[in-house]
Amino acid sequence: MNTAKGLRAADAAAAIQEMAARRGLHASGLEIETALKQVTAEAGPQWVAAAWAILFSRHSTSSVPYTLLHPGQLPAWVFTGHCVGLLKNIGRDGGEADITWLGTVPDEFKREELTVIVPLAPALLPPPVGADEAPEGIATAAIKTAVKAHMPLFVWAGVASIVMNLLAIGVSLFAMQVYDRVIPNFAEATLWVLASGVLLALVFEAFFKLLRLRLLETSALRLDEAISLYFFEKLLALKVDRRPSRVGSLVAQFRDYESIKSFFTSTTLFVLADLPFIVLFVAVIGLIGGPIAWVILIFLLVCLLIAFITYRPIARLQRAETDESARRLGLVFEAVSGGETVKATAAEPRFSDVWQQSTRAVGQVSSELRSVTAYSQFALAFFQQIAYIAVIIAGVYVIQAGDLTVGGLIACSILAGRCLSNVAQITQLLLQWHHAKYALSVLNGILARPSDDDETRQANTRTAPLRIEISNLRYAYDGIRHPQLEIPKLTIEPGARVAVIGGNGSGKSTLLKLLCGIATPNEGQVTVAGLDLQLSRPSWIRETVGYLPQDVRLFSGTLRENLTMGISVPDEATLLEAAEKTGLLRSLSRHTEGLELKIHEGGAGLSGGQRQMVGITRLVLQKPRVWLLDEPSASLDKDAEESLLRFLSSLPADETVIFTSHRPAWFALAQRVLLLENGAIKADVPAEQVRRAQIQGTTAAPEAVTSARPALKGAPA
Repeated sequence: MNTAKGLRAADAAAAIQEMAARRGLHASGLEIETALKQVTAEAGPQWVAAAWAILFSRHSTSSVPYTLLHPGQLPAWVFTGHCVGLLKNIGRDGGEADITWLGTVPDEFKREELTVIVPLAPALLPPPVGADEAPEGIATAAIKTAVKAHMPLFVWAGVASIVMNLLAIGVSLFAMQVYDRVIPNFAEATLWVLASGVLLALVFEAFFKLLRLRLLETSALRLDEAISLYFFEKLLALKVDRRPSRVGSLVAQFRDYESIKSFFTSTTLFVLADLPFIVLFVAVIGLIGGPIAWVILIFLLVCLLIAFITYRPIARLQRAETDESARRLGLVFEAVSGGETVKATAAEPRFSDVWQQSTRAVGQVSSELRSVTAYSQFALAFFQQIAYIAVIIAGVYVIQAGDLTVGGLIACSILAGRCLSNVAQITQLLLQWHHAKYALSVLNGILARPSDDDETRQANTRTAPLRIEISNLRYAYDGIRHPQLEIPKLTIEPGARVAVIGGNGSGKSTLLKLLCGIATPNEGQVTVAGLDLQLSRPSWIRETVGYLPQDVRLFSGTLRENLTMGISVPDEATLLEAAEKTGLLRSLSRHTEGLELKIHEGGAGLSGGQRQMVGITRLVLQKPRVWLLDEPSASLDKDAEESLLRFLSSLPADETVIFTSHRPAWFALAQRVLLLENGAIKADVPAEQVRRAQIQGTTAAPEAVTSARPALKGAPA
């Protein structure tokens, strides 16, 4: 059977995109490119199937022989050689199969030899096992899944630990034989035979230590790569308006993932792997020294008691230290990100005072934590010494009774030291466990917040008119009772040009955020093309609705990287054409780097107008069908503003433009004007009436809207 070896990435992407369109799903070009890059399978049927599973997590695929295909399974992918096509009709009983080849067309093929992959809808998949179990935190579930996936490495590390600890017993037995047999008889030949054996055992022990180290480091590295990426993507997917209000503290709390990661490092796992062998060592001591094993057991219990007594205060202090450190890092983030304002208002002393208070709080808690930890370690070390002395004393009486030799006592003391050294690390292990557990609970709390990463959000359309409708909308920021925006009903037809005006805090920006799906209504819904934005696939929303915020944020990198963020990278001619349309090319003409111009964090080094033009150029490259522009010319000069207005006026008639602006020139673009006041629409009038009112008098835009529209109920849709 032929396979699609050497399948081109462009053909694979086209196959996925066409299949998604046929099955009512949506994936952007960038999403498909990213999914294909994540798959390590050979470029062929499994490559496409694996990328499909990444893009649509609730969907799956199945390989079906062509002769067993049923029309209800179509459309399906067919592969032959390095070609892929979409099978739409089987063509049995002598009829021709209806196959649309995507990209390369094969010279000839036999239908029976085609590799057929059939996508399966979620309804056709078996229900997941354990679906009715109690839900657990997102972070907890992710770590459990990752650990389970890497369990073979941990199993082999466990095997290495068993061999190492068995070989470790050989050292104590060597000492016993030397004291009991070699020294009394001066048997040098026996000495060297025993020495050779124990040396070989030590070599094997060193080998298995290195093997275990390699296995655990490999597993820790793989876990970190998988889990950290998963957590980062989940953090980015959180709804912007439902995240914790203090970004700096959020970043600091997310950084505590390092505590979870450190728990899976080799040092911690070594202790965990060696703890069970305490029982083995005690058993060997019992076989050699009899009653001496009880001495070890008593002191083991004492050490465990100390560890568990100090665990609670250490855990409490560690939580307090973590929280205080997060607040302090949040302060650093806040002060540095607002550096211009801090300097302009001479607020350095205020931030210094707050920093000093936070430092004192962290220092006090850290000092208490170090003290309690030190007391615990001192107590454990003290009882370790006492235990060693007690073993020697007890051994003397056992020797006197004739049940133990001097060599046996030496062997028991060696094994006792090994037991107690393992137990002494329990306090540190409990400390790391609690730190990781607390960090995990914090992560679970963060990731449990409302998120756009919902696999059930698949609604999309390619043909329906993009009518925007709002019904019974009520929106308030997280933690605020009074709503910032209340709109009982609003309809905007496709191709409309709508100006949204109002005073500061009237809800203009909030309305645009709701229309692009960035903000989440507390009540009611916002629909585009009849689809609720909260149920629509985010990539479809981003392709369909373009949003320009008031404050355009740029990121470290090049101008090219900032312009192509979130889209498939176009060719240079397309980039330059978009930059020419928005005036960005002219504005940056004095920079000789062109598209490779270095951009610093936040766009430092570019003016506010240049940053705004970069944001507008992004939208041009995005090619949305609904344009949402929040004060698009606030930082632009007159020439740049006129250039932008000319471009927007040239947009196709079926593309919707909704903008906020206080500049009179923008009313020439509008067909309809909405006046917002205190979070409600106070007037909704044709833009022509506003322009007429402004010409007749000197009233500003809001007053012109009010005078042009005495009643709301007759507004055009």
